[in-house]
Amino acid sequence: MQTKASRTDFIVMVAMILVLGLPFALTLMTVKEPRLQVAPLEANPTPLGYTWSLSLFIIPVLVLATWLSCRKYSLIQKKAFWVSAAAITACGFGLDMFFGLTFFTFDNPAATLDRHFWGYSFANGWQQTIPIEELGFYSFGVLAVLLAYVWGDEFWFGAYNVDDGPRRELRMRDLASFHIGSAIFGALVFGLGLIYKKFGPHPWHEGLPGYFLFLIAIAITPSIIFFPVARRFINWRAFSLAFLFILFVSLFWEATIAFPYKWWGFQKPQMLGLFINGFCGLPIEEPILWMAVTWGTVIVYETVYTWLSIPGIKSERPPPAAAGN
Repeated sequence: MQTKASRTDFIVMVAMILVLGLPFALTLMTVKEPRLQVAPLEANPTPLGYTWSLSLFIIPVLVLATWLSCRKYSLIQKKAFWVSAAAITACGFGLDMFFGLTFFTFDNPAATLDRHFWGYSFANGWQQTIPIEELGFYSFGVLAVLLAYVWGDEFWFGAYNVDDGPRRELRMRDLASFHIGSAIFGALVFGLGLIYKKFGPHPWHEGLPGYFLFLIAIAITPSIIFFPVARRFINWRAFSLAFLFILFVSLFWEATIAFPYKWWGFQKPQMLGLFINGFCGLPIEEPILWMAVTWGTVIVYETVYTWLSIPGIKSERPPPAAAGN
């Protein structure tokens, strides 16, 4: 059962997000004309900018990983960390490989190492046109989210760390269930997005909001299946730390540098049609991306951690001593 303190922490976290987000949104709504992106690109205004900007994730990852490596912690926790990181990173790679050329554009190759990997285009098949920096964007981004949460859970908000003992009392069948609240929320949010796509004040009414649908799937699918068990062990204060950290970094990165200098862009027909004018017309999907990643990552991590803690699952517990003669 979810404790009263845990419910309170969750409510306070949501309230914090609303208190910070509402005036932010109201202010941006006053901007009626989008800021222009930087042009022309022939002058190469940001040489290797995308490549060097990966340090926004790499440096926190190195610092927090060093901290984590100096601590004595459960091998189960270590394994849960890497399994979760690999699973979420694979989703990011899948987004780029199978949908990257459908959702995104990459118009400033001088901001990258000009090395590319393969991506699929529904119009032209497989093409080797996606910057290699995209792999770093997702892999280091996921590691940064997960490390920020673990650091907050184990140290900064360690006083609110949930006891791991109840994990060992669960059974395999307790891990997966159907969380009706997450399903309703996901359907409602996507429905509202679809309505805006079809009838909003923009010219891109045809088709589905593919990028938005992908983000909803990343966030809501783990929540529908695993939230009932994960919420028992989530340190919501640590979650808020990871959430605000990644939101701050992504907004600084994308809204003020990457999108204005066209390190990457967006295929507008695949978007909802809701753009943030104060951020050069950045699609609303981009702030949602890292909110979805943080939510899904923490749920997956706590679920995997619980799964590996269940008796009978191979862990660091030593094998029983051999019987004497």
